[in-house]
Amino acid sequence: MSGYREHSFDPNAGATNRGAPMRPFNWAQWLGVVFAALGVLGYVAYAADRLGWISIGFGSPAPFISLPLVGVALINSRREELPGPAPELASARRKWLLITVAVCAVILGAAAVIDLSGA
Repeated sequence: MSGYREHSFDPNAGATNRGAPMRPFNWAQWLGVVFAALGVLGYVAYAADRLGWISIGFGSPAPFISLPLVGVALINSRREELPGPAPELASARRKWLLITVAVCAVILGAAAVIDLSGA
């Protein structure tokens, strides 16, 4: 299966540094705004019905619970790309990671020796 592991087919290949939703909104993001608003308005109407302020006859808020969640997912479908962590500090981060791993290895080794010597 040639090309199966191409970058464009990898579901985990997405960018990890994502910023705010991209502006201007496209049709999907505006549909998300409409879904979120309908969900919030429907839940407010249900709450007003339960309080006796209005009589709509909603039996359950269940239809309105998922609308804001779908709306937020649509709004966040396009996000700005943020620059990665400072590339000039990559060597310093790598050095500290190696030092940390070495210290942990020494501590675990010493704990293993102490545990085995006591048995």
